[in-house]
Amino acid sequence: MKSRLRRITSSVTRMLLVLLLVLGSLLFATIQGGFVLWFVFFMVIPFALYSFLVFLTPIGHMTVERKVLNKRFVEGDALKVQVTLKRRSWLPILFIVVQEIEPKGAFAELQTRDLHKLLPMGFKRQVSWSYTVPKLARGRHELEGIQVQVADVLGWIQKTKYIEAKKTLIVYPKVENMSFTRRFSQEQGMLGYTSQKQPQQSTMVASIRDYVPGDRMTWLHWSSFAKTGMLYTKEFEYQQSDDVCVVLDTSKGANFEGQISFVASLMQTAHRQKEPVCFLGAGEHRFSLAEFRSENDLEQLMYYLATIEPSIYEPKKIYGHDELVRSSNALMLVTSQLDVDWIDLLKMNATRGSKPIIYVVKPNDKTTWKADPVVEYHAEKAGIQVVYVERGRFSLVGQEGRYGE
Repeated sequence: MKSRLRRITSSVTRMLLVLLLVLGSLLFATIQGGFVLWFVFFMVIPFALYSFLVFLTPIGHMTVERKVLNKRFVEGDALKVQVTLKRRSWLPILFIVVQEIEPKGAFAELQTRDLHKLLPMGFKRQVSWSYTVPKLARGRHELEGIQVQVADVLGWIQKTKYIEAKKTLIVYPKVENMSFTRRFSQEQGMLGYTSQKQPQQSTMVASIRDYVPGDRMTWLHWSSFAKTGMLYTKEFEYQQSDDVCVVLDTSKGANFEGQISFVASLMQTAHRQKEPVCFLGAGEHRFSLAEFRSENDLEQLMYYLATIEPSIYEPKKIYGHDELVRSSNALMLVTSQLDVDWIDLLKMNATRGSKPIIYVVKPNDKTTWKADPVVEYHAEKAGIQVVYVERGRFSLVGQEGRYGE
């Protein structure tokens, strides 16, 4: 409200100054006379009249429309945005200045000439312009609105209007072709077929532990709370499931975008092959899909992968008692940096006849990246297979002896 009042006050003040200029030039021409002063007065009149027209021209009814040709974008796609500004008034405007306000994502990386334009208007009721984002990155890209500025030729009168025109684009991760099989082989770290998922039995209480934020209300041990006043959580005897659970480590690593692309490729392949898998997005905020069968499940997962950002969290503290991690027989952790905490968690889930796999997505530029042999040895000693993969070579995963090395 204060900003609007300030703009109105400024516009009125400028108009009064223009009128004062006209009256002053008329006064001097009348008192002093002479060709020069009258020439100055008649030269000022056209500019003053146009300033008066600009002052009267309403810009509050202007509207903005954005058009984007594609409806779904994948990482690496080009984007062309066409913007149309419409107005109702017939009064002539020599030119307008338009500017995108607070663009986010790929829009914020555009050059100034794309986001700030001077457009001729005249008597036209609408004007259009366009700009292109050559290569979109995965994520959420937002446009808030456009600031329109109208001014006379000499800049005596200036009017500004902010027009809200929100546009949000979701760019999905790039998917590569690969194969997906379901069981881990001790010898090769490959996957094969197993039986269907067994129902999880969690009615037998084995013990209790301290309450951790995020535990379900149904897990609370109310008898202990009544005695001690402290919250405790029930520990169940979980029956291991034969399903594969894909776990995405969302901590910031050497190649976070590669992790996202790998998981998207893996899960889309599993959906195409109708393989029953579950998914866990492990980070500061937990995201899970215990069932992954329908198109809606796939779309929900892809949206999560498109919008997720790296986070800082403690794996043992948050996921040490996680239901999916504890009950899944075959675990696949996707990361870009080996972590001792995750190795310890997967070690707890290593069972007879299968072993967890950690897929480490290496950056294509290996000059600033190298494996940690100490952590690798720790994983190997824990019975965990470590597989290194690269973007562009995901199709090699699952082929014996070809893991993107």
